[in-house]
Amino acid sequence: MSDSRRQRFAFHDAIRSAPEPRTLCTGFQSALSALLDQELPEHHARQTLAHLEACSDCGTFFNAIRLQAQAHRDVAVPGSLAKRMRKLQGHELFSGLTDGEILRRLAFALYQLGKAYSLLGTDGDYLVRVAEEPVQIDAYSSGEAAEAARAADGSGALRSGTLADLLAGQAAGSHLAKARALLDETLRLKPRFVEARIYLGFVRQAQGESEAAAEEYRRVFVKTDRLANRAHSAIQLGLLYDRAGEYRRARAMYRWVVASGIIHRQPEFSFVLYNLAVEHLSLGETDKALSILRLIRDDYPDLWSAARAWLQGSEHLLNRLRDDEKARRELETLEPAFFAA
Repeated sequence: MSDSRRQRFAFHDAIRSAPEPRTLCTGFQSALSALLDQELPEHHARQTLAHLEACSDCGTFFNAIRLQAQAHRDVAVPGSLAKRMRKLQGHELFSGLTDGEILRRLAFALYQLGKAYSLLGTDGDYLVRVAEEPVQIDAYSSGEAAEAARAADGSGALRSGTLADLLAGQAAGSHLAKARALLDETLRLKPRFVEARIYLGFVRQAQGESEAAAEEYRRVFVKTDRLANRAHSAIQLGLLYDRAGEYRRARAMYRWVVASGIIHRQPEFSFVLYNLAVEHLSLGETDKALSILRLIRDDYPDLWSAARAWLQGSEHLLNRLRDDEKARRELETLEPAFFAA
């Protein structure tokens, strides 16, 4: 039997064996409708995720529509996807939509859930928020996701004991595995979903697959025409190169981001100036690092405050600056207490 036929049968078996969902929770129906319409704020996406973890009926329904979409997309199951969806409870979610529109909306919903799982499973080392301003990723232990779960608990959606199970252990590996599966599925439904590919790279990076992550970022960098997404992918490549000790390659990626002009259009990307200064220091190019630090000090006062704290928290970088007489004098002129810590 060919792989495609085997896959077709597997999908059919999964669809046939899926139990019929009972009544969907009212709040979940509303949240899923907003998620499919791309109108759900990110923190509500995490509430939806917590609900899916806790409520078997709503989880069964969502799994059923995923299976239908996979079957339609991957093995060209005969018949209209829209007709198949109308057979499921909650069919009003897809009323009047074409097959292509259903696939697009489901891809977005899967992306949001995959993104939420990736945030749950990561430790906050990276600056990335796809297609938005870069912000520090919150750790699961920081409480944002936990608060979403508690909100679901307060609504009566969670069954006895489930909240404790959801919060206990902070199972990063499990969260990342779910994130990866959802993002893979997103890209099967919508292969050109650039933000999903960046987050897939981010998840693979968190799972220790650095080269595979780099390949995802390279695909985005080469193929997308959206500057913000190219900048995000370049920054992530720079982080990977830096951690591998490939400072020249990291420097090249950060230089590209600066040369692209995105910092002037979206000042939240200005943190890449600090990254570039770090690479110059790592390469022994102290004068160039000083030039960038002066630029930050003069033109980006908010970034200067953060950059000073980052440098003071990195002993080996601080020592490079302290041991260079010219750098030490200049930094002490800019900031008299720079080396006081």
